[in-house]
Parts: sequence; C-alpha cells; structure tokens
Amino acid sequence: MVQSQIKKCENCFLLDKKLKIKDTTVISLLKDKSVQHIQSKGCILSQGCLPMNIYCVAEGKINTIERDIEGREHLVSTFTPSNLFPLTNVITDHPTNFEYVSEGKTRLCSFPVKTVRDLLSVDPQLSILFLKNACSKGLNSYERIVTLQSKSASDKVLRTVEQFMNEDGYCHLTRKEISLWANLTIETVIRTLTALEKKKQVKKSSKGIQILPQ
Repeated sequence: MVQSQIKKCENCFLLDKKLKIKDTTVISLLKDKSVQHIQSKGCILSQGCLPMNIYCVAEGKINTIERDIEGREHLVSTFTPSNLFPLTNVITDHPTNFEYVSEGKTRLCSFPVKTVRDLLSVDPQLSILFLKNACSKGLNSYERIVTLQSKSASDKVLRTVEQFMNEDGYCHLTRKEISLWANLTIETVIRTLTALEKKKQVKKSSKGIQILPQ
C-alpha cells in the first residue's frame, strides 16, 4: 500500500534508495501530505511569514528571492523536482527571510512542520535526508559567491549556466534568473550569451543553454 502511494509521485524524496526510511515514517508523511497545483508564476511563501509546511517540488521550479531595502530582487537558490524547502523551518520557528516563487506550472507536496519534526526525532534516516538537502544548498551558495567574484560577465554567465545544467547537459534558467544569480542586468546577460554563442562556447535551443566543448 505504501509503495503504490509513493509511486504516484516519481520525484518523491521518500524514494531515495540510498536511505532506509522507516515504513512508519513513510505512512505518517503520506497520511498528512497534501498536494498543491500552481498553474502560473506566483508567490508560495512571502518574505517574513512563518511557514507551517515543508514542501517537496514534484513538478516545476521554485525560486528563492530576497528583496533588499531598495526593493531589488536577488536570486538566492532554485528548487527543482525532489528538492525540499524551506529547510530552516525544520529546526527553527523564525519567519523566513526570503520569498519563494513558483516559475510557471508547478506541483508541490506539502507536509506539516510538526509532523516532520516529530518524525525526525525517531527516524535518523529522515534526518540524514534533510541534512543532505541542506548541504547541497550550502554548496550552491558557495558556488554563487565564486560566480559573483568572477571578473567578467562572460565568466559569470558561463559559471551560472554550468552550475544549473541538468543531467542532459542543458541549463533551463531564464535570462532573468541568470541575471539575478550573477548580479548582472538582463541586457548584459542577453549580450553575453549572444557573444558566447558567436564564439561557439554555448548553444541556445528549445532544450536550454548548452556549454560546447572547446
């Protein structure tokens, strides 16, 4: 029964074969799970709110946006299928510093924070899973620091594209998302990608942006 329910979501984090999450944990999470379908771009969690759920991206993409005192947007992280967010609320009750925005059609599975916290104390494998997610996002933040320290726009764009490539070798970030991640204007990103394509360093297609071998 548990397995048949899990298979309904092919990107479910409970399908991590490297972990041996207890069946009782799986049953409890699935019992309290709810599914949210978003058809267009929109705010999932606003900056300053206290999240009551932990979300798993089943389909689509969620961007974490921080707005400074002047209202400018900064891309902090991107969550794709099987990613969990917001991770800090697993252990704290502080309001989020960020805004979580769906980028188009998205499907989310949500689990009450209280349920997750109760299960973390009795299932070490679930704790490890959340730790792995947190470490992964920490590495992404480090990569962004390196990107921002790059001297040229070309280096910043190339590092961003490389960081967000999927298993097939394509980056699906929009020009705006690249600009927010690399701290460049959209116009600069467009000009840079065009120049890199002329130099045959990248290739743009309907599949995304691909870095070409040199």
